[in-house]
Amino acid sequence: MELAEAKQELRRRMTGIRANIPEAARAEQSAAAAAWAERDVLNPLRQKRGGRLNVMSYVSFRDEPDTRPLIRSCLAQGDRMLVPKIRENRMLSLHEISAEEGLVPGTWGIPEPGDETPVWPPARYPEIDLILVPGLAFDRSGGRIGFGAGYYDRLIGELAERSGGTGRVVLAALALQELIVPGKVPMERHDFRLDLLFAAAGTIYMKESSDKLDELGIGTRDDSL
Repeated sequence: MELAEAKQELRRRMTGIRANIPEAARAEQSAAAAAWAERDVLNPLRQKRGGRLNVMSYVSFRDEPDTRPLIRSCLAQGDRMLVPKIRENRMLSLHEISAEEGLVPGTWGIPEPGDETPVWPPARYPEIDLILVPGLAFDRSGGRIGFGAGYYDRLIGELAERSGGTGRVVLAALALQELIVPGKVPMERHDFRLDLLFAAAGTIYMKESSDKLDELGIGTRDDSL
């Protein structure tokens, strides 16, 4: 099977699996994962960097893992909360919100910041501390697959270009247990890899990112999760 076909087949399979996760189970896993994110990563990063963080997160929609507990936690801690808005040409703009009330239905009904919310300019992308990335499937080597539109590939690519890499920013995802696959997610050369997964059972640290995470002073890697 060609790589593109393998990715499409995985998308089809995982879309069905995610849709069949009961809402209560999804909410419970999401809340537990957000608590691990705060304990293992966000709080240590605040201590490392001496105060509030610049955190970027998508806003969950339909059967995605619920990102709102993590967003609320960051806002309560005084972090700058950046959320994406879909623009033309499959691009994202980032906007700073101060409360969930700043979100309105946007493209396809996805909650987005209103037009009046301040834009976080691309020149400041290197200041972002953590990006929470959506996905349909994840593996334990940082592999991820989304719906294939490439929004986050372009966003991370621009950040890396402006920063000279992604060494400062933590790339992470909320991962329902059912969405963590055995083996490897099919990846192409342009696909980026994650540093962490926040799951209900705990934070999963990628061996491939161990040097980066050690330098950032984040957590203890536990391969038993």
